Amino acid sequence: IVLFLSLYFLTSMDTIKAWGVRLAPASKRVRVKYITDKITESVGNYVMGQAMVAILNALFAFFIMLFLGFSFPQLMALVVMILAFIPLVGGVIALILTSLILLTQGWSLALWFAVAYFLYLQVEAYLISPRIMARAVSVPAGVAIISVAAGGALWGVLGALIAIPAAASMLILVREVFIPRQDQL
Repeated sequence: IVLFLSLYFLTSMDTIKAWGVRLAPASKRVRVKYITDKITESVGNYVMGQAMVAILNALFAFFIMLFLGFSFPQLMALVVMILAFIPLVGGVIALILTSLILLTQGWSLALWFAVAYFLYLQVEAYLISPRIMARAVSVPAGVAIISVAAGGALWGVLGALIAIPAAASMLILVREVFIPRQDQL
């Protein structure tokens, strides 16, 4: 159901946005459309950036498992990719889960994978992810951490997933609506 609803919303996004903009007063519609487009673009950029990070994460895990001789690296790489969509903690969850599953084929395989993947997570956290996300959304690191922590605490994994796009949207609203209004007073 979620997949079909997502496809439906993606194909009819322009219609939905146009309908939502019509709810604003006629004198404000141009501004509301501009802000709506900026928020939609920001959320889309975030999703694309997170997808790139998840794909790189899964590719690294796949090649390490393939090199180590694991039995089903494709399936585990898919699991790693899905978990990597969870900001901040997804990679760590993937590390723990994959290492536990790799224990079924020997402790040395699991240990080598855990060490290599942990080192990759450090490179991803300090080099890859910041560069990709800096281009995707302009959310300061402190705001991102606080929003993911709050979103995760309030709504679990779903809250963690939508926290950064929500924070980016709020920052756009503050920049485009609140600050100009305060400057006029």
